[in-house]
Amino acid sequence: METYIFQHVEYEGPGAILPYLQAKGHNVHIVRLYAGDPIPHEDDVDFAILMGGPMSVLDEKLGKPLLGICLGAQMIASAFGAAIKKNPEKEIGWFPVTFTGDAVEEMNLPESLDVFHWHGETFDIPELLGIAEPFAFSEACQNQAFKIGSGIALQFHLEATPESMESMLKNGGDEIKAGIAAGFDYVQNPKDIRIAGKTAMGPANELLVKILDYLLEEK
Repeated sequence: METYIFQHVEYEGPGAILPYLQAKGHNVHIVRLYAGDPIPHEDDVDFAILMGGPMSVLDEKLGKPLLGICLGAQMIASAFGAAIKKNPEKEIGWFPVTFTGDAVEEMNLPESLDVFHWHGETFDIPELLGIAEPFAFSEACQNQAFKIGSGIALQFHLEATPESMESMLKNGGDEIKAGIAAGFDYVQNPKDIRIAGKTAMGPANELLVKILDYLLEEK
């Protein structure tokens, strides 16, 4: 399978997604959009993954599997006519999401799980085709995930590894400091993020595998 990972910034890479795909025998191509890598023709792409980034979606799917993470999720929502807007709360760190709807059984999702967040915006659930199914929310953000056709959009980072998390902490340190100084309720300090990650990262990666298995299974 020809799988393309679209990476918007150097420090938000595929993390735990890459070894999963390699173990499955995928021919993985990483398109470094920040470096000007060429965009592949749609006929060459069997599975597309859109990674995150600090930029804002504010500044025709073909029936193939598609996974969007953080900014990538917002891009999917925007492509289907949904609004991208500031979330009432900035969310940075490890906080629980609750899973709901038919997707819980379809993807064998837990009732809730601590996952890694890094966003200040959110998306509305697309209504363009009337087939989008929201399936996750948190205290700080109502719309955390949705399924639309053969695509899945996740606002949070199940792909986080120790290395990718440290890279985000290094490059987003000023945002954390500003959030803490402003008294935001859902912005953790780097120490707490690292401590929480030691126990939460493994289950998050396991959930990522479930979702990827669901996306890639033959239907």
